[in-house]
Order: sequence, then C-alpha cells, then structure tokens
Amino acid sequence: MSFELLEKEIIETGLCQGCGLCAGSCKHIQMDILRPTLKDFCILERNGQDCGKCYQDCPQVIQKKFKQKQPKAIYSLRSKNPEILAKAANGGVVTTLAKELLDTQSLAEIVMVQDTDDKPEADTVSDPDDVVNKAGVVYGRSGVLQKLVDLVGKTFEPVGIVGVPCEMRGAAELEEEMNREILKIGLFCNSQMRTEHTDRGLACSPCCNGCPSGVNAQGYISLIRQGKYQDAVDLIREANPLPSICGRICTNECEHGCTLIGNDHPVAIRELKKFVTEWEIKQDIKSKSKSTIKTKKNAKKVAIIGAGPAGLTAGYFLRGMGYVPTIFEKTDQTGGMLRFGVPQFRLPNYVLDYDVNMIKNSGVEIVLNKPLGPEMTLDDLKNDGFEAIFIATGQYKPRTLHLEGEELPNVHVAITFLMDRKYRYWENNEEFKDKTVGIIGGGPVAVDVAQTALRLGAAKVHLVDIMTEEQLELVLKEIPENELEFMEYHFTTSTSKITQNTDGNLVLNSYKIEWGSPDENGKRPINKVKDSEYEIVTNSIVIAVGQAVDFDQIDAATENKLEKEHNKIKVNEISFETNIPGVFAGGDIINNSKAVAIAAIAHGKEAAFSIDRYLKGEDLMEGRYLQNRMFFTGPKKPPKDYSPKPETLEEATQEIAWSFEEIEHQFNEDMALQEARRCLSCNNFCSHCQDFPAIYSDITAGEVGSEKGYTTIVAWTDKGKEILDDAINKGLFEEGKVNEEVINEAINLKSKRELLTFEKTPRQQVLDYITLQGPTTISNMAKNLNLEATKVRYEALRLTQLMQVEMNVDPEMDEPIFSLICE
Repeated sequence: MSFELLEKEIIETGLCQGCGLCAGSCKHIQMDILRPTLKDFCILERNGQDCGKCYQDCPQVIQKKFKQKQPKAIYSLRSKNPEILAKAANGGVVTTLAKELLDTQSLAEIVMVQDTDDKPEADTVSDPDDVVNKAGVVYGRSGVLQKLVDLVGKTFEPVGIVGVPCEMRGAAELEEEMNREILKIGLFCNSQMRTEHTDRGLACSPCCNGCPSGVNAQGYISLIRQGKYQDAVDLIREANPLPSICGRICTNECEHGCTLIGNDHPVAIRELKKFVTEWEIKQDIKSKSKSTIKTKKNAKKVAIIGAGPAGLTAGYFLRGMGYVPTIFEKTDQTGGMLRFGVPQFRLPNYVLDYDVNMIKNSGVEIVLNKPLGPEMTLDDLKNDGFEAIFIATGQYKPRTLHLEGEELPNVHVAITFLMDRKYRYWENNEEFKDKTVGIIGGGPVAVDVAQTALRLGAAKVHLVDIMTEEQLELVLKEIPENELEFMEYHFTTSTSKITQNTDGNLVLNSYKIEWGSPDENGKRPINKVKDSEYEIVTNSIVIAVGQAVDFDQIDAATENKLEKEHNKIKVNEISFETNIPGVFAGGDIINNSKAVAIAAIAHGKEAAFSIDRYLKGEDLMEGRYLQNRMFFTGPKKPPKDYSPKPETLEEATQEIAWSFEEIEHQFNEDMALQEARRCLSCNNFCSHCQDFPAIYSDITAGEVGSEKGYTTIVAWTDKGKEILDDAINKGLFEEGKVNEEVINEAINLKSKRELLTFEKTPRQQVLDYITLQGPTTISNMAKNLNLEATKVRYEALRLTQLMQVEMNVDPEMDEPIFSLICE
C-alpha cells in the first residue's frame, strides 16, 4: 500500500478533500495546492518498506457507515456579541465559543478557518481577538487536519479544532492514535443539502453552488478529464439545456467560488464547457436529434410565452416530464435577446441554433409570429386546453434617461442599435469609419455596442457610467485588451443633456459624481461634484441603460390582472407562480431578475418543476427554499482571482481583427485536458458520505433546525454539553426554538446515501480470508487469493505486528499458521 495506491484511488479520482492527514502522518508527503504530493520518495518505492499509513489513515478510504447516536442535548442559540453577529452567517455561536474557550484558557490554541484577505485559510489561533477579527468565512476544503497534526506534535497544551464532518472523523482518529484530548467542534455538512428537484439529494461543489442553475461543474470536468466528452455534455444538460450558449456568454459565477482561489487561479470552467459543447457540435451526433421521450397518454398541455432562454428551458424540462409544452414566440426567430441583442462575435448563430434544435428535437413545439395579446389571451389558451402557462417574454422596450437632446439625429438606443446591425451590418460595414461614438452606460450591453461600433469602423468609443472602475471590474475583465485600447471609460460620470455643436457633432454634456453614504434603506445618493462639467464630442451616441417590460400586450391578454412590482411581474420567488393560479413567470420580466441568461435558465427550470407539481395537485412550496443566486441581490463583488487562459489561447486573441467572427478561440484537446486536471473535484466524496451532523464531534453547529439568525447546536459528549451549559449560564447566548423534526429529516436524507466501495488491498484480502476461513497458511492464501506468496507473507507478518492476527509454528508443518487473535 504505497503512496501510489493513495494517488490512484483517492487523489486522481477526485475523492481527496485536502484534509492533510496523510501529510501529517508521513514526513515524505506534503500538501501542494490542497493536494498531497510526495516531498521526496515513498519508502515502499524507495526501500521496499510498506507502512501504508497514508492510505490506511485516509478518511475517504476507511469510510464508516453512519450510526444513529443519541445527542446529550440540542439547543438553538444566538450570540449576544454584536461584533460577532455582524460577521456571522447565522447565530455566531462557533465564533463566540472559540473566543470564550481561548479567553478562559480552556484551550491554548484552536485550529479553524480564518478570513485572510477575503479568502478562507486554515490557521492555528491563540489570540481570542483574532477569532472575531477574522471570522465570517465559508468552510470547505481548507487543510485544518494538517494544521492539527502539526499542532499536536508540538504541544501538550489543550487544543481544539473546528471543521466539517469528515474532518471531525479524522480528528477523532488522530485523538485516539496519539492519546490526546482534542475538543472537536463540528459543522453540519456544508455540501448543500437540496431538494429532489435540484440535486436529487446529491452533494454540491462550490462551483455548482455558485451556478444559478446548479450545473454540476465538478462532475462534467471530471468526465472531461476521463475523455468522456459526450457524457460531460449530457451531465450539463441535466441542469441546463443551453450549454453551448453558456460556453460563450455565461457570467461564469461558478468560477468565483473555486476552491483553488488563494492557492492558484480558479479553473476555467466556462472555457471547458465551450470546448466540450463545441466537440459535440462537430460530432453532429444524429442519435441526439430524435426525441426519445414518450408522451404520456392524455398528457397535459402547457403554454409557454417567449422563446428566450427561460421559455426554452421550461419547455425542455416539461417535455422531459412527459407533458406537451408549446412555446409561442412573437417574432420570426427563436432565442429572444440571445438572438437579437448579443452580437455574433460573442455568440455565433450556429451555436444558438444548435441548442434550440436540440430542444425542438426533444419534442417541444415552437410556434413563431404568435404574440401574447388581444389576439391570444390567457382565456384563449385555457380554452385551447392549456392547463398551465409560463410567461417569459423578456424586456424589449428601450429604456432612456429622458435627457434633453435624445431626439437628435444619430442618437440611438442600445437594443435597436444592436438588432439593426447584427443582421444588416454588411449593408454598411464602414458606417462609423474614423468616427467617434459616445455611449451612455458601461455595462455588458454598452460593451456590445462599443465592440460593434469598432467593427463598423469607429476610431474611438467613449463610455460614460456612474459606476466606479471597481464596480465594473467584471465587465472590463471580459473585454479583450486589444479592443479596450480603443475604448475610453469615464467612471463616476453622469450626463445632463445631449447637444449639437456648430460642426454638427453631438456632445455629451457630462459631469463627475460622488456616491454618498447609504440611507436607512441602504440606498446611496449620487452627488454632483462642483465645477466638474465637461464635454465629450462625438459623431453618434447610443443610450445603453437597459430595457423595460412592454406591458401593453401582456395587460391586454391578462385583463390587467397580473400583479406587478417595480414595473415587473411579481412572482413567488420559490415557485415562480404569479398572483393568478396556474400562471407562472420567469426571466427578465420578473422582479429582482438578474437579467443574465443563466439566471433565466434557472427560472425556467424551477418554473417547470412548479408546473409539474401544480398539474399533479401537489404543494408548490414543500421541501423547497429560496435560491438567492437566481436573483439580483445587489452589485456582484468581483472575485479575488480570475481563471487564466493558456498562453496559446491568449496569443490567439491578441491579434486585432475587426470582423464579426467569434472573438475568442477555443481550447484544443490537450489544453482542455490540462485545465481539467487542475480541478480538485470538490465535494465528490460528499455525494456518498452519510454523516450530516458530524457525530464524531463534541459539539456540532449549523443552521438546519433553527429560525433565521440562530444556530442549532448539538452536544454529542458530556464534555460538549458542559461547555455549552457553562456558556449559556454566563449569558453569552440568547436561546431560540429547535425544530428537531427538520434536523432528523436532514440526517436521515444523508444517512441513506450509498457508501463508495474500493477494491480491497492485499492486506485486507489476507485479513478477510483468515477471518472467514479460519487458521491457514501462506501457500493456501496465495493460491486462493491469486496473490504472490511473497506479498501474502509480507501482509500476514504486518498484520501480526499490528496485533490483528497471530502466528503459530507447528513442528509438524512446513510453514507457520496464521489465525485471528482471540480475546
């Protein structure tokens, strides 16, 4: 059992969770970017000595079936420390306990994850103030076990550890092996317990958690690594039926939480999706072009309004459930704003057409030139047999700032500008030759306008936005450097009016602004900077400040019955049902929409699940929860790092070429495999682990079973209960109500998972043979186990040294007899 076996079965298959226990138990192993690597050599491979400790100690190898354990007590607590509560995800109990244990010197040091430059890092803490100052991080793969191993090797003072269930088990084994008392504070499994309609009870990696539609990025990257490209695309489609599109224009929020950040660049997940979906397109797999989904007898009909990403997604999932969905699209083409608003150099038509055709071929009917309105109302649809309706018409109405001068010639609005030039640019491909274009707005749509203008000959583009450079970092990062050179951003700048000078040029009359302090509602006022006015002279101006919903037709079709909020349709943000029973809505048309394709896809998927429940007469809300990642919750904070592109790909995008061909080149196979190998396959093991409540801990904490703002605390040992009771008596916490039924439901859901099985090692085979067959010899075991006699002899002698079997010599026998030790 050399390091090679650990590498083969655990590390390379993505089961390693980076706990560092192996590195702590062997001086020849070190952790490198959260993975165990050989520092110099394995003693088996170098000297023929087989200790097998790295393999035997691995928590993933020695999986233990979950056993019911009766807790000593269960509490619902919230810290009374306001500084801790300000940083806490819920009740701040773990931080408060850690601080108290260090304050009272009950512990000399505690190993826990700390906030280091906005990144979670394992650290050994002895200062109580550091516990608070560096609190507020999300636990995951962090290496706390390795830190614990180092700590117990240096001190005999009382120590503790905070970690997730698998780390608690490793700590318990370390405690027993080293005969040390270690206070273990566990956390409920953070592998994201979800509903049957999202992950079907599976664990979810950080990248999956970051995706609004819950795409299993870790899973499909693992398949890419194995060369199973079609399986990878199929896995993506389980959560997202528009994978080729998202490989181009997704906001790749999945990468922002990559575990590698802080140790290495995040994995280029979007580029890998682009590689594998392009591979499928090139294969032209005909078997995928025919629907294999059978329509249920007397299947119910569902009407979907709009063939954008939300509508297409809802249709795809409803068809997969056996319903008969029909999408009604008001224009003559599918895709919505993906078709009309996104330039071809970012999203080529063949990519959009491929994904749409896959959905049509699954059996989804799409009717073009059929708008919702006076000619097709909700009542008309119900009379035609449609039993549920999903509205996803998007936003097509241009929004302006109502500035003086907006009516002047050569002043455009972004949506019209882009639609006209996406399909008619060849009629005047030098429309802006050597001219200057001004854009009011600096977001993604404004960038699309700027890049389009440059391809039509513009020499310079000015973008005016009230946001700061930091707030627009995510947008700027997507612009190729060689194109950004022709764009000038005017950050924290507003425009008062548009005028025309004597030369006939258009002028943006602009001024600098400052953001004021937030009011009681969190809104920050915009203040004009005194004497900061200046002019930007241009030949054309485009207003790119977003679109609005055109409710004229919708109101006519619904008799003005739909409830609205902030000029959007108001929906239940869990079920996506409107105030009209059986009528659902999603995408850009609903309140708090994120206004990005992947969020609209998520809306369509969740709405499909709701419609399924509605048509079955089931509760739309039971077992579901609000998924904030699908909605706008404020400006997105830029990640600490971005995924890199291999040097060859960077070079491919450096040469400037003003054409409407796709900007970005793609990974070749070698590049894709190289990038996929960087993935740590986070939480792969968590899909099989059964221990939700961290039963090997003294104390476990989590939010399940408590009201918002409180932490559920379970005491598993007398020591844990004593610590908690003492803290409560000191007045450190206020108590809430515990819902034990919810806790037990989460425990039971996870405890039913199947454990992984590994091929037995030679040592385990020898031990199992002796256990089952009784006293035996080396030659007998070698013959029946089909192993070399020298290997069997070595394993049997090692088992004897470990006091698991005993060896007896019979003078009448040619070889010793091995049997189990009888106590």
